[in-house]
Amino acid sequence: MDDRFAAKSNDTKVRAFFESLTGPSRGQVHWLSGDAIDASVDNDGVLLLQASEPEADTQDTLAQLNWTGASYMIEVPEGQDIWVNGRKTHHAQLLHGDMVEFGETGPMSRYRLCDKSFPTHWSADDILSDAVAYARTSRRPFASRMSTATFETVRRIALQTTVVFRITVILSLLLLGTLGYVLYENDRTLRASMELEAKQLQAITAALSQAREEALTPEDLAALRTDLDTRLSTNAERLAALERRSQASARVIRNSARSVVFLQGAFGLRHEETGRLLRHVLGPDGERLNTPFGQPLITPDGTGDPAEFQFTGTGFLLVDGRHLVTNRHVARPWTSGDKMRAFQAGGLAPEMLKMVAYLPGSSGPVPATLLQASETADVAILTLETGVENDRGLALADAPPRPGDEVILMGYPTGLRALLAQAGSAFLESLQDAGATDFWTAARRMSESDLIMPLASRGIIAQVTANAVIYDAETTVGGSGGPALNSDGQVVAINAAILPEFGGSNIGVPVAELRQLLEHIGAE
Repeated sequence: MDDRFAAKSNDTKVRAFFESLTGPSRGQVHWLSGDAIDASVDNDGVLLLQASEPEADTQDTLAQLNWTGASYMIEVPEGQDIWVNGRKTHHAQLLHGDMVEFGETGPMSRYRLCDKSFPTHWSADDILSDAVAYARTSRRPFASRMSTATFETVRRIALQTTVVFRITVILSLLLLGTLGYVLYENDRTLRASMELEAKQLQAITAALSQAREEALTPEDLAALRTDLDTRLSTNAERLAALERRSQASARVIRNSARSVVFLQGAFGLRHEETGRLLRHVLGPDGERLNTPFGQPLITPDGTGDPAEFQFTGTGFLLVDGRHLVTNRHVARPWTSGDKMRAFQAGGLAPEMLKMVAYLPGSSGPVPATLLQASETADVAILTLETGVENDRGLALADAPPRPGDEVILMGYPTGLRALLAQAGSAFLESLQDAGATDFWTAARRMSESDLIMPLASRGIIAQVTANAVIYDAETTVGGSGGPALNSDGQVVAINAAILPEFGGSNIGVPVAELRQLLEHIGAE
């Protein structure tokens, strides 16, 4: 028996007790020690027990408890309501563990005999069984009944169980909380990793899309051969008309062509976390694998060649023969559009793998490296690994052009495709027969055959500002970095962008921006 109950029963011959489960006296114990006891409920709903007196007023008595030698018999006067184990009764022999509800406003109490043994602390099973018994026998509304049962269960587990059990519960809750937090962090890390991989894929897809525009396939060569006669005839007619209209323009084109360089390059992506370049993933047969979307499978752990994102552009030599001018977005192709932002979001750092220059009339590529790029204008200066002839190089105009002046634009619009279109059917057939249709080989073969020569277009300058020269000379992607020349063959702007929304107008960077960059590197 619990020491509390034992002491009480020894002093006053306690035979049983009620433990209130609801009401203001919830959790309190009401002792039963006499042979006859009157039970009532005060205005606050508290259970009152007192010895029965023959001449006492029993108007407020809800029930009388009479000792029968083994337990108490509960007698309910006419007009009073008592429920035992959820059943309304007028008299009943109470058994150990019965649930007794005293009237509409009184508490529900658990009846217990003191000759039973009681644990010092209640087990979780006992507490839960009491809660279930209350929930089943109480006549209160369902919501109130369930909230009371839940509250009492929590209260009794917190106060009436053993210290070891409470510590175990607390440790279990902490363990569950820790496990939940770890799962949350793992889920967050997984989501972040998936988002990073998605951004990397987006960045790579954008770069591959641009690279595919520069890549050549046998089908491309076949289409070029089919369309060659018409295009070549058109180009020849346009060039002839241009020369007929202006002998000066023909002289400028003839004298400047050898200084306008075809640029070809490729950059790769380095995974910042691992410090490794993205490489192609190879299958067991050594072939490159693709994703389910048809894109090359590229990872830092790949064992194939580094992934190349190819590009082409135009540059021109200055009169000193040591410097090659182009656009910043050609020298650093990853800075155009939103590619750099996508690379950074994907944890990737672009770096140049290879850049070469092809000089008209000279066989083979010349390695080129970036010397300086402007931070304020789309212009950059490259250096060539080997020197060039003294008769190459263009001079810069001393004064800015004026609206209405004629301008001659030179470059390599559409990159390899324009060069192949000029090469002729016989050359295209030789490339197909040799299987030399890849990006690098095709350009080298054209250089060896002396087939690299810039295209020229003529237009009128529409507007001149401190930051831009706008003209209508025709060009397209690949012509970026080419020189815009005046009638004296001097550079007045570096071709930078196409403005199709303005009727095909193009924009160039004024040579004043180039002069500032040359002064910065001490070349002026």
